[in-house]
Amino acid sequence: MTRPNRLISWPAAVLVIAAGGATPAAAQSSPRVEMSANVGALTGASTFTQSSTFPSNGGENATVTFDHGVKSPVVFDAGASVRIASQLWAGVQYEMANMKSTAGVTAIIPHPLLFNAPRTVEGSVNDVERNEQNVHVDVMYALPLGGLSVKVMGGPTFFTLKQDFVSGVTVTESYPFDTASFGSATTTQLSKSAVGFNAGVDVAYPLASPVGVGALIRYSRADVKFDDADIGQHTVKAGGLEVAGGVRIRF
Repeated sequence: MTRPNRLISWPAAVLVIAAGGATPAAAQSSPRVEMSANVGALTGASTFTQSSTFPSNGGENATVTFDHGVKSPVVFDAGASVRIASQLWAGVQYEMANMKSTAGVTAIIPHPLLFNAPRTVEGSVNDVERNEQNVHVDVMYALPLGGLSVKVMGGPTFFTLKQDFVSGVTVTESYPFDTASFGSATTTQLSKSAVGFNAGVDVAYPLASPVGVGALIRYSRADVKFDDADIGQHTVKAGGLEVAGGVRIRF
């Protein structure tokens, strides 16, 4: 895909332009550039339901529903920000999170010999993968608080979501076919991009120039829409609440 590359390249240009426009006075009196790296957890990711209906046993239909669960994955992010005015900063951060969860399967399967005699089949699919690679572009307002540096931030987020969808289910049954049981399932991974938003707070504490430590709380969200001939149309909410901590380097 070429689109994510464009999304990442122009936010980087924002930093270059902002750095060139920073006032010399601000640069001399206080740090002008801050680089950060964090590790933490992405909580509050949204579950979603995938459903499909297809003809079976003459005029009857079979319905299969997949309830995709979520876990709180480890999240990594890294980025940089530059001072463009006295307390105003502009920044870009790249964030990556990967999780594997379980999808519950519920299928209503018509009887192969009798009409109006459906069987209910239940099971689960393990290791359903979900990967997010997001770029946050933020305007930040710095609030010095004692020995701490507090930045309130917000701006657009460019999401790239890779999501496993269940593409097929097999059931086991035998004569007289009054019952059926879950056999196995296959998955297909799709990738889509979307634009959303983020807002958060970053708190940094200097240890020894130019190194410090920091903590980050950020909420981000976007609706990522998938449309596939085999899977159908589905909307998956990307992002969530990120709580992380790491290092800060200012110069």
